[in-house]
Amino acid sequence: MAFIKFSQLCIFAATAVASAAAVAQVATPSTTEGLTEIIVTAQKRAENLQDVPVAVTALSGDELAARGVTDVQEFSRLVPNMNFSDSYNEVRISLRGLSFEDLATQAGEPRVAYHVDGAYVSEPAAIGGTFFDINRVEVNRGPQGTLFGRNAIAGTVNVITNDPTDTLSGYVNAELGNYSTMNFDGAISGPLSDGISGRIAFQTRNHSGYDYNVTNNIDVNNKNTQAFRAKIKFNRLANFTATLSADYAKEDDRSGLLFLGVEYPTSPLAGIVPGAGGQNSDGNPRHDFSALLPNTAKTVYGFGLDTKLEMGNSFSLVSLLNYRNSKFNYVYDDEGSNLGIIRSNGFEFVDEYSGEFRLEKDFSRGNIVLGTFLYKQDYRMQTENPFSANVVEYLAGIGIPLASPAQLAALPGGSYTEGFKLAGDVSTRSIAVFGQAAFDLTDTTKLIAGARYTDETKRLSNNAIIVDFGSLYNPSLPFAPGNFVPNAHVSYNKFSPRITLEQKLGPHQLVYLTYAKGFKAGGFNVSAPGSPPYLPETLTDYEAGFKVDLLDRKLRINTAGFYYDYSNLQETAASFTTNSNVNAVSARLYGVEAEITVVPAPGLEIDFSPAWLHSAFRNFSVNDPNSGGVDVLDGKKFPLAPNYTLSYGAQYAFNSSVGEITLRGDGQSKGRTYFDFYNILGNSERPSTILNASIGWKSHDDRLSASIFAKNITNGLYKNGAFVQGGVAGWPIIGSYDPPRTYGVRFGVKF
Repeated sequence: MAFIKFSQLCIFAATAVASAAAVAQVATPSTTEGLTEIIVTAQKRAENLQDVPVAVTALSGDELAARGVTDVQEFSRLVPNMNFSDSYNEVRISLRGLSFEDLATQAGEPRVAYHVDGAYVSEPAAIGGTFFDINRVEVNRGPQGTLFGRNAIAGTVNVITNDPTDTLSGYVNAELGNYSTMNFDGAISGPLSDGISGRIAFQTRNHSGYDYNVTNNIDVNNKNTQAFRAKIKFNRLANFTATLSADYAKEDDRSGLLFLGVEYPTSPLAGIVPGAGGQNSDGNPRHDFSALLPNTAKTVYGFGLDTKLEMGNSFSLVSLLNYRNSKFNYVYDDEGSNLGIIRSNGFEFVDEYSGEFRLEKDFSRGNIVLGTFLYKQDYRMQTENPFSANVVEYLAGIGIPLASPAQLAALPGGSYTEGFKLAGDVSTRSIAVFGQAAFDLTDTTKLIAGARYTDETKRLSNNAIIVDFGSLYNPSLPFAPGNFVPNAHVSYNKFSPRITLEQKLGPHQLVYLTYAKGFKAGGFNVSAPGSPPYLPETLTDYEAGFKVDLLDRKLRINTAGFYYDYSNLQETAASFTTNSNVNAVSARLYGVEAEITVVPAPGLEIDFSPAWLHSAFRNFSVNDPNSGGVDVLDGKKFPLAPNYTLSYGAQYAFNSSVGEITLRGDGQSKGRTYFDFYNILGNSERPSTILNASIGWKSHDDRLSASIFAKNITNGLYKNGAFVQGGVAGWPIIGSYDPPRTYGVRFGVKF
């Protein structure tokens, strides 16, 4: 099926070629003869991608713009073994089957460490407003605990934004499309005085809803975001540079979650909505029946200071100081029905500070990096889940009494009970020391060895719960002293080594073997007060890979194979009332991936990235929330870990009398994806294919550009994430879909 759809794309691209050829009076291929060098900082130093013994995908800002990539979701389709979900309105990135599983306000952090200009962004809800005015994006797959440290057990996504320039320059881009899309971004940069330069960049994204709320007669899952970034660079001194940055992002729209089905359709609780006379579906998956309109409101800002002092004799001292703050408010119906049975109103607040200090030294046969990383985070959450009094009465009628008859009699029809209220604060303090040395054993053989020691403490306070189905909902009701559980704290420490042996085969050709360990701390189940903390998880990685440029850089092949041995893997399990994190004793993952790029003729470039992945729990038993028994899940696949992903694309650029024209088509196909560890078909997505195409033009002086594009050409309907609410809500599956077919035009001006 994927190849049939790809052939449709070829037909589409061929039509585009014919149309463009008719426009161009004189057409000649672009002068590009081979693949260019890509500079990355995957080892905290600038190196050619082909000389780095790490599985890295790197794309420049110009390449992203040419492919119409404007967010993390679109970018994820270009990277082998990378998947994306925005369940719970949080960016959920998966690398090699390892993702963010903490979907129930647990104060957890993801397994893929996301950085912007070196600043660690801990909250998935805070990632969305950072992906603009980009110099390049690097994805390091596999545990990167030695140099990148905190929660890089699955890998890192490093977004490097554009720095201020010494000459006046800038750009403005506009995008118009269906769903009333109006997106704008731009920047202005230049000198402020001798040795001081500045840059201001912005991005706005607006479109109407991809889905429709029938109950309230309005579209939902629209977009309304604004983001800004400012940088000032000081380089008056020959041996010292400093860059001060500030960023701000805001979102306020009707984005939320849709009802996707029921996890346990045979459970008596699954009949709550129809039994009580409600509706949550009419067969159209993009129709929403929620009585309460969803809402997402986020405010994110941060400050950073990046300095480097060249001390002579090849010594450098680097420091990165960052502060991040995020506020995330959300509203949605838990079960997605027109009865408004259970509502969710909540917020998360995160305040975090980080500091990294590195001493770097180059010597004749290698280099060394020594550093320390300090981290402080304060997390606060509160959620309210009021219940419809009518539904509480209905449950009592089918033998599930949540309130006494006297309490039910005192509740007026159409009112809401207190239901559940949760609150909790978690503070995290972490300190780590790390180092890595690279030494040339011979002219062609290199040994790289490093390690990090991490000491982390988490403290739980103000953790409380109210469960009350007999009193009227009062949003200002305070938590009484008896609702709070005792404060608690846990501490963890871990040694994470990494050893790599690299053998060069020729210029920009190498093979490597790596042994590495990754670590992610445990924590508290904030949404289940009084429950024990979940344990830290560890991963051991055995990896081999090779990178080659062939045929005078007209062919590039980068591949990697890996085997992961996992202990105490953290997973989220549903229960009757809430979700909580549990540990799988052991698990195994292994797979292979490749990135192949070829330039068979001037102006023509073809890329292909296949990846295969096997994941399985080895020793994992959880309580069955529906039957009350115990489920043994050995052999089940990981969530967000399809067996295969295929990314592919082709573009042809040629010069004409009116400028350079580029024709591009690309897509991604992937296997069935499960969204929980039970591997239930109803909570999964079938094999999927997304196809895109575009025609671009830019003037000979590169100052003007325009393009037309279409994404998800076949208008495929695919879930990108889902999770299960508790049994008291009827086990509903709620989640989100990929965007439908979108198309439009882009215009750009540079100066």
